[in-house]
Amino acid sequence: MTKQITKLLENIDFKLHGVLPEKIESIKNNSMDVHQGDLFFAIRGIQADGHNYIRQAVTNKAAGIVAEKYTENLSTPQIIVKNSRAALSTVAANYYDHPSKFLKIIGVTGTNGKTTTVYLLNQIFKSANKSRGTIGTLGYSINDQFYMLNLTTPDSIQVQEILSKMVADGIEFVAMEVSAHALSLNRVDDIEFSGGIFTNISQDHLDYYGDIEHYVSAKKRLFEIVKPDGYRLSNLDDSYAPEFNTAGDSKLYTYALNQKADFNWNNDAEYKTGISGNILFGDDQIPIKTKLSGRFNLSNILAATGSAICSGIEANHISDALRKIQYIPGRLQEISNPGFPRVFVDYAHTPDAILNVLTALHDIVPVNGKLITVFGCGGNRDKTKRPLMAKAAASISDIVIVTTDNPRYEEPEVIIKDAITGFTPDKTYEKIVDRKQAINFAVKNAQPNDIVAILGKGHEDYQEIKGIKHPFSDVLIVNELLGNK
Repeated sequence: MTKQITKLLENIDFKLHGVLPEKIESIKNNSMDVHQGDLFFAIRGIQADGHNYIRQAVTNKAAGIVAEKYTENLSTPQIIVKNSRAALSTVAANYYDHPSKFLKIIGVTGTNGKTTTVYLLNQIFKSANKSRGTIGTLGYSINDQFYMLNLTTPDSIQVQEILSKMVADGIEFVAMEVSAHALSLNRVDDIEFSGGIFTNISQDHLDYYGDIEHYVSAKKRLFEIVKPDGYRLSNLDDSYAPEFNTAGDSKLYTYALNQKADFNWNNDAEYKTGISGNILFGDDQIPIKTKLSGRFNLSNILAATGSAICSGIEANHISDALRKIQYIPGRLQEISNPGFPRVFVDYAHTPDAILNVLTALHDIVPVNGKLITVFGCGGNRDKTKRPLMAKAAASISDIVIVTTDNPRYEEPEVIIKDAITGFTPDKTYEKIVDRKQAINFAVKNAQPNDIVAILGKGHEDYQEIKGIKHPFSDVLIVNELLGNK
């Protein structure tokens, strides 16, 4: 898709070295993907610096280079900018003709609950017969067609391309997970958000942000970039809500379980085995009955419902959508078969998420049953949360099995060693490094009236080891063990 270079560089401050071509074939931020006529962006990454690959891009016949520093002895024109990530975001929006201007995009940020909230919103829009799309951990979707992604929030080139496809397909509403990394690494700078949702904050990604304050600062930027005529929806139950509530200038709405807000549940709402109750807003009520369980899902449903109401969706469509939902992939997803224990697969990989999920499951364990938990910690991520995850698992579970999650480039034994420091000396646990064996041990040793929780990977269908993604699905393994087809 050839574009005029003058159009691509609109709203970019730069210093030019050389003579630019009249047109550009495409924009790339990976030197190996560059072809003749492309504009290459040198990005300083977490693990690699694109400036080290400029000459490879030139060898591949790039038509121009966008970088933060000048490279000597290049015949290829160079566009020098202060921040190449920010420049890439703007150029990508220019290249795809600013698709977000033609969409109603609702961004969801927070540590936990993003995927569930996006999923719920998508089903509500579907019930209301709205054309809709999603972007997030589960991939991206255009109406009922689903596609895979490698990141919760794709890089700015890919996200603008996806939004462009959505415009071409006549999409009206988009529900989008917005990660802290996406916000701090300029991936969503040039997206016009019609709404923003804040779910909650707990410890995560401190390996990158250093402390919780910088992590929160990155997250609340979503509220700062919501359009002035849009809306912000904030969870008053979270201690960081005051910081989000003062970020941005669009209209603020609130939801809460524990205090008065714009959106609340009635006092006798049930949530232990399915959820039923009425959502209250103003003088109106929305009856809700769904198979989803857990107190944390009360909060997720409030977030999705509040956003839908703010987006002009009628209450009956919200009730209808939630009634039809059987489960959310990898989010407290139950797998069962008569004669076997009930097994729940969940993506929980932070201390708070583990605590929330296990609390919900503990509430439904039979009197003579046990709660058995399998969990692991990701490699090359925040090490300080590993013992906190173990502590959370041990605080509620009767039996804990520590295993491998996605070790990435770390040794599983080292990760597990970090985690088990969170157990008290009197806590008995099993250490089984091989995740499939750990799941097998949990299910085989459970009685039919027990509940088994398998945490950390949720919907994922791979296990990342030494840079290679090996096929691996908790859901498929459990179905096999339970004799399900």
